[in-house]
Amino acid sequence: MDKQRAVSHFLYYLEHHPAVAGINPAKVLLGHTADYETYTRAIVEQAGNSPRFSFSAMRLDLEPTEWLTQAITDSDLYIFFYDSSTLPNPRPDGPEFVRALQGVMAQNWKKSLLFKDYGDYFYDTFSVTPQRIAGLNSHLIQRMSHATTLNFKDEHGSWFETPLSSIKKWTDINGIGNFDLAPGEIATHSEAINGRVKFMGTFLGTIPFARKYGVLASPLELWIENSTISKIATDVPGLEHDFNKYLDANPSNRRIEELGIGTNEGVKDLYARNAGFEERHCGLHLGLGGGAKGSHHLDLIFSSGMLALDDDPVFDRRFVF
Repeated sequence: MDKQRAVSHFLYYLEHHPAVAGINPAKVLLGHTADYETYTRAIVEQAGNSPRFSFSAMRLDLEPTEWLTQAITDSDLYIFFYDSSTLPNPRPDGPEFVRALQGVMAQNWKKSLLFKDYGDYFYDTFSVTPQRIAGLNSHLIQRMSHATTLNFKDEHGSWFETPLSSIKKWTDINGIGNFDLAPGEIATHSEAINGRVKFMGTFLGTIPFARKYGVLASPLELWIENSTISKIATDVPGLEHDFNKYLDANPSNRRIEELGIGTNEGVKDLYARNAGFEERHCGLHLGLGGGAKGSHHLDLIFSSGMLALDDDPVFDRRFVF
């Protein structure tokens, strides 16, 4: 792992964040806990005397709330590195120092970057060259525009398909101009996804499925009719009850609100950290919920499977075009 190269990619993306466009130098606050001090130090040292940024670093778990609040307000962009879902006794609203800052963070959300629960995988997330990720995304979107059907299948007997005439415009998350800096995804929405999949992978969301169930070693079977989950089944103890409870809590939770394809080849595996970088893992993910008030967005990130356009494979453990 070339850590210096990964940090250079991170700084490249940082220059294109909407919050700092046209600001020279941009005042960037690096908030961190002890476990993430090496990241912030590497960023500051590698940026050196860059005219683009003026960095300041603060300990989130040590500095007074008043000082942190003022620093967020004064910054053009604030970046927080901390653990939340992976803590021994996690809370949905985060650790104590985040709860104390919720008001000012909500007011300044457009200039926030939160690297929660990244652990040792920050460098992996930014290891691939921006040109490679941008090229993959662009090529996939172009291929989609010339195909009629997107198919998925895997070794467990999963299958689904969606006519590409049914999809909305693809969102290109290549790290350039995105509020979330982690690159490597294209995403859209379709009302016509149909199939029966045996989901193997992990979860990402505000409900702690990832922490409780990890990376599934036994499938969660989903019956999908016109982008709605009509039925589920699984042998994983407790999961059927918990997942049905989630589905029944809001009609939107049964809806596939997001059809996504991860394209970041630096994210080598799934780790059930409930961390945003896992959504960039290469291959399929389906996002449920979030389309109506009171619903919760929950990503199902598949650990394997083949994606094809008109039965012509484009991804099978790696991109094959």
